[in-house]
Amino acid sequence: MRRLELDMRWQAPDDFAKHLRRAPTPAENLMWQLVRNRQRCQAKFRRQHKLGPYISEFFCPEAKLVIECDGLPHFTPAGIERDRIRSQWLNRLGIDVIRFNSHEIENDTQRLPFSLYVVLIRLPTQDAPPHTPPPPPPP
Repeated sequence: MRRLELDMRWQAPDDFAKHLRRAPTPAENLMWQLVRNRQRCQAKFRRQHKLGPYISEFFCPEAKLVIECDGLPHFTPAGIERDRIRSQWLNRLGIDVIRFNSHEIENDTQRLPFSLYVVLIRLPTQDAPPHTPPPPPPP
């Protein structure tokens, strides 16, 4: 989730979300390639979607799930606290938040599809057709 106060002051949230969609990080780009077009468990994801005062990187309304790609700023004490507050706010709306480390997304591309499958298979989706699991990751 991105909520950059400096940028948000001079841009409307919808415009800021458009800006983020046009300039994804490498990790966000890789994640989008995995979740777009209902490729995972028929779950439809929206990219850089506004949820209240926040912009989620990937949101699946059917599963009530937000996927975040956390880079270095998320691992500072301030970043950890902001993420905790944001996750609590989303959880109160019934939305689950899953976080992936950007470094892992970029460097462990064989394991990522399986990790996504494990998360998505346990979440309810509306009218999802049967799906087959991806092969397990290599040892």
